[in-house]
Amino acid sequence: MTSHQALSAEYFDGVSARARRVQLHVADRTLRVEGEGLSLQLPLAEVRWPERTRHGARVAHFSNGGSVQALDAAAWDAWLRDAGINESAVVKAQQSWRSTLVAVLLLLVVSAAGFQWGVPWLTRGVLAALPLAADRTVGDAVLRSFDGALLLPSTVPAARQQALREALARAVARDPNPVAHELRFHTSPKLGTAADARTQLGANAFALPGGTVVVTDEMLELLQGRDDVLIGVLGHELGHARRRHGMRMLVQASLIGAAASIAWGDFSSVLAAAPALLGQSAYSRDFEREADDDAIVFLRANGLSPAVMLELFARLGEKRAPKNAEPPAQGKGFDLGIALASHPADAERVQRFLDAAAH
Repeated sequence: MTSHQALSAEYFDGVSARARRVQLHVADRTLRVEGEGLSLQLPLAEVRWPERTRHGARVAHFSNGGSVQALDAAAWDAWLRDAGINESAVVKAQQSWRSTLVAVLLLLVVSAAGFQWGVPWLTRGVLAALPLAADRTVGDAVLRSFDGALLLPSTVPAARQQALREALARAVARDPNPVAHELRFHTSPKLGTAADARTQLGANAFALPGGTVVVTDEMLELLQGRDDVLIGVLGHELGHARRRHGMRMLVQASLIGAAASIAWGDFSSVLAAAPALLGQSAYSRDFEREADDDAIVFLRANGLSPAVMLELFARLGEKRAPKNAEPPAQGKGFDLGIALASHPADAERVQRFLDAAAH
């Protein structure tokens, strides 16, 4: 490599703050730094060259702790090109809006693929390594966090509660794939004015990891006289417990939170708020479809038609429809909020049960 035009810069020895005016030369793969009382020769491989940016000074660092600084960035860049010191492909790409756009699009594709397939795949691996006892531990922790705040003692007579527990136990015994469970009854705090008060959870049922199934007093009131429908609701919730949907949601949320923490920092709250994650995160629609399929199997195992579930949709629709409004037609837009979850469209669910009843 031949010698090229010199560049004016300031040299710092890394010990003092004093700057020395120097001239930079490149020859024979060596950087020469010449100034008053100073003469350095450094192999180019020992120089950490700065990346090209739109603004700001250029600072090159040496292996001996010293550095040179050039305030005229344009002159520095031109001097490097003249000396044959080429930028890396990464630096060139950073300066191109086309390359940046391609990188952003690739990042979005990779992120979407990771969310769609990577996170569920990792979740299955994590769950395979987690014993079922972990589900119960998490479920108990969530229940304690809800108790007294979201969940209040049931007002349903103890005899009625016991009768329902025994009925569920008999139904589970007929299930081809029974799951350990605990059935609990609760109400929830009231909202609104005294004249228009309603409970926070309303007519609801949900399953916690480990097999605890909570049914609200309002759900029992809604389904009064239709214990066959209640069996279907409980079959749905037991499906969540059997398939470990609650734990899957917790693990998935934790993996996503960990990935976000790696990208943006702050690991402090990834796993610390497990009860909040389970209470606030919606089950995926696929989880709900799986639980509906389990409810269909559960109903059939107990000699009941899946069509009985239409009564649940109808009663919920009537309860939530505005006063003096016509009740919604079968399969149209019922607001079903079971299991603290996000469900598929009601029309889809109604059709699913109808199709199951027809076969």
